[in-house]
Amino acid sequence: MSQRSTDPPYLRYQYGDAEKLRIRGETHRLHSERPDDLQDWVLSLLGIRAGQRVVDVGCGTGWLHPALSGRGAAVVGLDASFGMAAETRRRAARERLPLAALQADAQRLPLADSSFDRAVAVHVLFHVPDVRRALVEMRRVLVPGGRVLVTTNAADHSLRLHEMHAEAARSLGYTPTEPAGSHFTLDDFDLVREVFPTAECHVRRDAFVFREPEPALRFYATGRVDGIREWDPAGAYRPALLRAVRARIAGEIGREGCFRVPKDSGCFTATV
Repeated sequence: MSQRSTDPPYLRYQYGDAEKLRIRGETHRLHSERPDDLQDWVLSLLGIRAGQRVVDVGCGTGWLHPALSGRGAAVVGLDASFGMAAETRRRAARERLPLAALQADAQRLPLADSSFDRAVAVHVLFHVPDVRRALVEMRRVLVPGGRVLVTTNAADHSLRLHEMHAEAARSLGYTPTEPAGSHFTLDDFDLVREVFPTAECHVRRDAFVFREPEPALRFYATGRVDGIREWDPAGAYRPALLRAVRARIAGEIGREGCFRVPKDSGCFTATV
């Protein structure tokens, strides 16, 4: 099965604007077993101090930037998507944050050697074709004693939803692709240690708990529904897949009282 998460046309479709990302963030906030403390957890592991320079690789909508700026850090955000970089700049202007946001490739950072105290990549490297190259670039821009933090998912993150999607897709004659994010997971500790020998792995246990089908289906519609070899931007397959997956989610809720989807994630940290 082919990998969708590094396909450039799909990534342009997925991240042309912030709406799908917004819905996913909302779903994590409202339907998780674990409290919404990811940002505090990331910041505690980064160990930010006033005056430090931070590069956020794959910054998305600038989710971390208000908290980083609030701690006195100087922030540069980079994202391969023009739409995401533009969204970060809009947020910075709206919230009067002193930061820069550039469109750039994680595999070729347009930054000088040893120019940052911290480098962070939050749930982005599974979209990068050459993950090792991106890690090497993050190491290159760090000062001696600098710290890196890279978050990603466990290999079985949201596997229950993917299995439901794959079953529905096959029933409709489609060929499901690999789960989103499987290109780089917490299982890739050895790869990270090739570049950062002192790396440590930190795991966050969590799960979605859906008591009604609609929130789960809304989350599914932001991306996983497109996980078929026959994907195209027009999405003619989407209504049938959404109906089929909704029926399966509703059936599970009827039997179990909820639709529980384990979604463990975590991060790698290292000091250079």
